Amino acid sequence: MKKIQNVRGTRDLLEEEFSLYQEIINNFREISSKFGFKEIETPILESSEVFRKSLGLTSDIIKKETYTFNDRSNNQITLRPEGTASIVRCFINSKLNQMLPQKLTYVGPMFRYDRPQQGRLRQFHQLGAEIIGVGDISADLELIQMSIEFLEKINLKRNDFDIQVNTLGDLESRKKYSAKLKDFFQDYKKDLTQESLDRLERNPLRILDTKNQTELKIIEKAPKLSQVLNDESLEIFGEFKNGCKKLGINITINEKLVRGLDYYNHICFEFVSKKLGSQNSILAGGRYDGLIRNLGGPHYSGCGFAAGIERIILALIFLKRKPTEKFKEKIFTVISLGKKNNIEVMKIAKKIRKDLKKTVIDIICKSNLSQGLKYANEKKATHAIIIGDDELSKKIVNLKDLNKKVQKEISISNLSKELSKI
Repeated sequence: MKKIQNVRGTRDLLEEEFSLYQEIINNFREISSKFGFKEIETPILESSEVFRKSLGLTSDIIKKETYTFNDRSNNQITLRPEGTASIVRCFINSKLNQMLPQKLTYVGPMFRYDRPQQGRLRQFHQLGAEIIGVGDISADLELIQMSIEFLEKINLKRNDFDIQVNTLGDLESRKKYSAKLKDFFQDYKKDLTQESLDRLERNPLRILDTKNQTELKIIEKAPKLSQVLNDESLEIFGEFKNGCKKLGINITINEKLVRGLDYYNHICFEFVSKKLGSQNSILAGGRYDGLIRNLGGPHYSGCGFAAGIERIILALIFLKRKPTEKFKEKIFTVISLGKKNNIEVMKIAKKIRKDLKKTVIDIICKSNLSQGLKYANEKKATHAIIIGDDELSKKIVNLKDLNKKVQKEISISNLSKELSKI
């Protein structure tokens, strides 16, 4: 009798590899919890409309990679190919906009009809994080900070990967650039693969993702997105780069970096392993300010990232590394009074997380203290660390015990020591 094989592009996770899979997830949950994120779960099955409206009809995923079918009620259903669109659909349906920002994570299987190869499967597992309701670059920076801590926690050292960043600008800048690329590639059509010719008509930016050596040489001569960015887009990217510098995040500007999904704008980033060959991206993300409106919700800013767990496993196996163990958490909310203080507040939070390994440090920026305290109570924090202009000028914080309703001043230099006693 013929042996039944697993479906092409799927695989079983056994023994040591499954243990590694679990440890990665446990460590992700630990680190994301430290940053004040909460995990939710969305269905594997979604209405196909969710992905048509979010990913764009011209994206490679929609065109040729989704598992889409009609159920017995003749509803068109898609096995989710990625996590962000489902999270946003849930955000709208569940009216999560009643408390902002929302900091959400997810873990689970995704499905794409792709060509199976090392590090690329048809059923794969993804973990991800989303921040909805923060319009400035502090959200992008926090996601990158959290990504670094997560990868270091599972024993991928900082010199094992590069953090490549780019800006896609706003919709206006992106349209101008697409038109420029389309004009440029007209002279090289005979040298393009069929896949790139298809992309030329649908989304010329996707040609920049090519691995074909001939096309890579052509791209070297192509116009740069930076040449068409408007003033607002340049300002946002400048603020982001400056924030990275102040927070000690080493980045590499890669003007060829684009995101394959149509909902991205402004900042995008990719953590690239130095050891995995062509399938070297282990974590990637960016900003998607128009996605919520595209799915029928109100206009809110959003940004997030996703990482392929199988890719991470490959990197760990190659480097002969293992993740570390879990922890029990204490919860503090840092209330930043005013956006201009965000970077300094993030630096303070970064130091506390480093000093106190078993502590959740969740940052909220509010113009109003009562709103910040309400948020802290909703998050079940034991204490609020209040930092405004006056506090920063005096190099202190106000530490409020949310149970006893008492408050005291503590010097920033002595903050970690005082928190360790709680």
